[in-house]
Amino acid sequence: MKAQKILSLFLLISLFFIVSCKGNNFEKALAYQTDGEYEKAIDFYNRAIQKNDNAAEAEKNVGDIYFSHEQYEYAFECYGRAIELESESAMDTVIKFSSFRDEEVRSLVAKTLSNIKNQESTEIIFGKLVDLLKGEDTNKVIDTLEIILNLKRDISPISGEIISLLDSENLVIKQKALLILPKFPKIVCENEEYFNKIIGYLSQKNEIIKATAIDCLGDMKKYAKKALPVLIDVAAKDSINKERALNAVNKIGIPTKEKAANMYEFFKDKPNDVKIKFLESFENAAGKDDKVKEYVPNILTFLKYDDFGVKQKTRSVLTKIGKASETTIPELINLLKEDNTEIVSRSIYELGDFGKAASDAIEPLKQLIETTKNDDIKKKAKDALQKIQ
Repeated sequence: MKAQKILSLFLLISLFFIVSCKGNNFEKALAYQTDGEYEKAIDFYNRAIQKNDNAAEAEKNVGDIYFSHEQYEYAFECYGRAIELESESAMDTVIKFSSFRDEEVRSLVAKTLSNIKNQESTEIIFGKLVDLLKGEDTNKVIDTLEIILNLKRDISPISGEIISLLDSENLVIKQKALLILPKFPKIVCENEEYFNKIIGYLSQKNEIIKATAIDCLGDMKKYAKKALPVLIDVAAKDSINKERALNAVNKIGIPTKEKAANMYEFFKDKPNDVKIKFLESFENAAGKDDKVKEYVPNILTFLKYDDFGVKQKTRSVLTKIGKASETTIPELINLLKEDNTEIVSRSIYELGDFGKAASDAIEPLKQLIETTKNDDIKKKAKDALQKIQ
């Protein structure tokens, strides 16, 4: 009985000692930090972390020590681990440093928040960012947008709050929001109200907003195809933003098929160098996007223009694309009626290349052979006919 009491007392003392040690590491570290004995503080904080004793706060406090000694990278590594352990105080600290004077620190803010994998912490991050975006402190809104711009993670959960900032009267906020929108292009371009608002910025007098809007549309690439006509108009009429607009056009790529059907009429009043730059978007797509083959009849219409440079670029694009898509056969047949000899010749060549698949072209080719007075066209049509029949 006595031995059992002694054993129980020993267990109680041991348990008290273990609990006491767990608490003591963090408390000792805090005391050493307060007294400015930072090496000892870090040592005891690390002990606390190993024993999971206030680990999140311990990581955060070690980060503060490193930060005070301008060892920023070590500091933010600690803050990141603290946030993963769900330390909101560390998250507040990290976000607060978005306004810090040192550029390295500001970049570490975004890097740290980008690396957080914990789902709960991620939701807290987005919640705090949204709160800051909705705040009345303009500088904090701008700093928060800068963080979001540099985040390397999916930010679509807060896309609505960012898009709504296009209504801001502050030009810097508006500009920062425009720079972020390409991070979720599909959401932006499907929101007709705000997509049209961006298009509207292309006619604004403020050159910074106009230029940023052009870049924004270009960076949204294929999702911004609806903007191509407006960007081409900017390139044709605005000498300051011409190259920027043409760069955006090339980033977006080929237009929708519906837009392509009216390209010749649309480009009639546009400068020749703008036509050439637009043709480059098809040239860039050749070999990467098989759908570009469906545009051969539309591209052929550019041969109507008298400018030598436009014609040469058109030929170059057609050569790079190679054989047209079979879906273009009806359009190629219609081009046999054109007055432009080169367009007719190229259409005949394309139809002949399809062989039996172009059987619908047999009668139109026979009719062309009977009616044309151009011997070269007649010969080419006969050759094509032999390939098809």
